[in-house]
Amino acid sequence: MSIFGLFEIGKSAILTSQTALNVTSNNIANVNTPGYNRKEVILSIATPVAIRGGFIGRGVVVSDIRRIYNRFIQSQLLTQNQNHGRSSVMMEILEQIEQIFNEAGDTGLESTLSEFFNAWNDVATNPQSVPQREVLIERARSIVNTAKNMESRIISTLKHINEDIENTVKQINTIASQIAELNDKIVQIEAGLNQEKALDLRDERDRLLEELSKLVNISVYEDKNGSVTVTVGMRNLVSGENVNTIYTVKNKFGNREIYIDKLNITPNVLRGRLGGLLSVRNYIESHPLHDLRKLVTSLVKEINLLHRQGYGLDSSTGNDFFNQLELSTRDFSTGADITATILDHSLITLDEYYITFDSTDYYVYNKQTDALITSGTYISGNPIVFDGIEVVITGTVTPSDEFIVSPLEDAIENFDVAISDPQKVASASSDTGLPGDNQNALQIVELFHSPLSNLGNITFTDYLREIVSNTGTVSKAASDNLKFDTTLLEDVKNRRESISGVSLDEEAINLIRFQRAFEAGARIIKVTDELLQTIIQL
Repeated sequence: MSIFGLFEIGKSAILTSQTALNVTSNNIANVNTPGYNRKEVILSIATPVAIRGGFIGRGVVVSDIRRIYNRFIQSQLLTQNQNHGRSSVMMEILEQIEQIFNEAGDTGLESTLSEFFNAWNDVATNPQSVPQREVLIERARSIVNTAKNMESRIISTLKHINEDIENTVKQINTIASQIAELNDKIVQIEAGLNQEKALDLRDERDRLLEELSKLVNISVYEDKNGSVTVTVGMRNLVSGENVNTIYTVKNKFGNREIYIDKLNITPNVLRGRLGGLLSVRNYIESHPLHDLRKLVTSLVKEINLLHRQGYGLDSSTGNDFFNQLELSTRDFSTGADITATILDHSLITLDEYYITFDSTDYYVYNKQTDALITSGTYISGNPIVFDGIEVVITGTVTPSDEFIVSPLEDAIENFDVAISDPQKVASASSDTGLPGDNQNALQIVELFHSPLSNLGNITFTDYLREIVSNTGTVSKAASDNLKFDTTLLEDVKNRRESISGVSLDEEAINLIRFQRAFEAGARIIKVTDELLQTIIQL
């Protein structure tokens, strides 16, 4: 090797040290950048040159700039993000529902229910007195207002959940489009190479995948070209540079469901914020809202049945205390109509029903248990009678048609006090003992302490306490799950940080190390130049 080889060796030392300093400086600059993975310069011995007697080195080269990245931990991070996203939104919403049923401050439903029956007791104590009857009517109105307010707040929460589902879907599509764009750029940069070269783009894509995993449960697969495929609900969301847009469709109950490629993937969306929203929506509809409506429906039914049997101060009888129960129906057919009426209020079970068809017959099922209630041959216009209800369906039906009959759905909306005249409050059991007869009022008072079959053989108060207790239990469980998932998520993040994160102390040492190498390389060139000058002057 000639003396000029020393220049090449010094040059290689300077250039590699400069590259290492650039990488180190970039690490330091991105110490607080979310999703950044530390980079490391890999140095290799330059190909040696043969000389008489052996080989001699030609300096150093940068063989690679490596991204410090652990695929297994990254996969764990995506999974835990999905769990955390679900539990956080569930706790957030369930706390709102728990607050709706909060009994603090003597303003809850249990308090107004107790005051209502206490007012009936006052009427029984002074059956000839009008003021006690006026107080009773006011207490009844308090129950109505409280129940309506509670239902309104629950329905408002459900409305916001559906809006949040739609907004979350929009965020998912935005992130998916960004991932697809990065796929395209990464593939172009790394085309034909066996190593990762688009390091910063890969970091950005991983960051977006982390954001996406907070919103919905995803699976991620990387192909040999460096492009990732992202699936949601076993359907491709991102495939290379292509995006299958996820969208929502309102179902027959007005709730948003999730679709990709015209397929409903809602049952497969279980985690992330979107999975949490779907899960908590189902819980609220099937438990707190359903149970609150059932409590009010039972109250109306039981009070009205007894009140109709009694007599007011004006000797009137057969009067409902609250507005009569009405059946709500939902028609999911193409060419038929349905009407439903209550034949016997005493037989109403407070269950909801759905009616389906095959080619010739109808089938009535309990909506909550799917138990078959009755069936028969369908004839247009012929009444279908079950549990004190008469349903009449007219028109042509098909096996895809369905009808829903419910005494609960509109119960609180129609809930109101039917009596405005205190004289008509039926305290007496007959018109012969007026005005001192209080037997009917005493029977109504006894309702407060009586187990009711339509509430599972427990009292009004116990049923309400069950609703409150169950809601609180589920809310507490969501809070505990969030704490657990937060702890696991922080643990995974810490492990990722310990491997891929930037340590300022370590990078400061690297700065000094590569600075000294740069200076040494410059010294080699200076010494070589001096040697060359000496040779020239000979």
